[in-house]
Amino acid sequence: MSENKFRILVTGAGGIAGVNFVRSLRNSDTEFFIVGTDFNKYHLEFPQVDKRIRTPRHSDPGFIDLIKKIVNDNDIDFIHPQPASEAKIIAKHRHELNAEVFLPDNEILTLDKLETQKILKSKNIAVAKTETIESTNDVKTAFEKLGQEKIWVRAKDGAGGRLSLLCNNPEEAELWIKLWIKKGQIEPTDFMLQEYLSGRNISCDSLWNREIHSRSDGLINGFTRERLEYPFKHISPSGITGTPTVSRIIEGNSSFKLGLDAIKAIDPRPHGSYAVDIKEDKDGKPYVTEIDSGKFHTTTPLWGYAYKEYLKNTSDKNDNPKWYDHYNLAWIYTMMAMKVETNTELHEINQMYEYGIHLLRHMDSGVWLWKEDSYKLKIL
Repeated sequence: MSENKFRILVTGAGGIAGVNFVRSLRNSDTEFFIVGTDFNKYHLEFPQVDKRIRTPRHSDPGFIDLIKKIVNDNDIDFIHPQPASEAKIIAKHRHELNAEVFLPDNEILTLDKLETQKILKSKNIAVAKTETIESTNDVKTAFEKLGQEKIWVRAKDGAGGRLSLLCNNPEEAELWIKLWIKKGQIEPTDFMLQEYLSGRNISCDSLWNREIHSRSDGLINGFTRERLEYPFKHISPSGITGTPTVSRIIEGNSSFKLGLDAIKAIDPRPHGSYAVDIKEDKDGKPYVTEIDSGKFHTTTPLWGYAYKEYLKNTSDKNDNPKWYDHYNLAWIYTMMAMKVETNTELHEINQMYEYGIHLLRHMDSGVWLWKEDSYKLKIL
């Protein structure tokens, strides 16, 4: 650290999640010097960073060498790789970098969706029934094994509902898979077919630190939310576009517990941020559909930013505002990475945010916190 500021490198800073991560740090009472990188020169203009550096994609052989140079040239204290693809590369080379990272072990980061499902199933964690195929000739058999009229077809790897589609019959699934094979983007074995769960769409976000044992198994805290709407769902074949326009905080204790159990099933010593996707069936029973290890969901930092603004507008004037940053998982994560003491027991587990509060957001429409009683607060 120099100039009394913590020096941070955020890779993928131009994506929505990266912008939200930077924004949440800027809204804290801590001073940061932030370097942001991205391969997209236009998106790199969005985040509130002190210095912008364009990098090649993570798959470019020169990517990691440039990251090393940026770290050394800018005296970086801590690296936060926002995209999972960049986190994997940086984690692989973490011991070559002169800066802290706060990531799970490499073998955890590289698990794909199918490998994760197999591990969870073997440890009796409730997961969506899943089948794989060797060729499109296997699709009909997969439908029969899943025993449903509708099933999800999705890629084993990637974010934002990549190549996913809810298919009503084997013919639709075959055509969908053949389309992407024809485009040269994927092989049949890269797809997985999963049962359709018609209940709530839930996300559990949590932060862990294996070096702190004041909480069970190093769990720092987390929260549970329900996704209610997605942007532009009417023009997306699957209706899923990765990040919600409407979500709300829910109690969701059974889902939150399932999420924690799932994390510990794949990683006995969790370290960093974990995002678990859960779907309920028609009877309300939760099932894990995906775990993103080492990654913040797009709105995780935005919830921290928004809730600080909510507290500033609703809390007793005698409250000490410095504690408001402890409602921000991205800030806690960053400070912990740099070995700065934080109050890890300020909130009860899964009670960071008020139940029932909604986050409303859409392109060019701002960001709002909203409640069913018509309370509304403009955040951005």
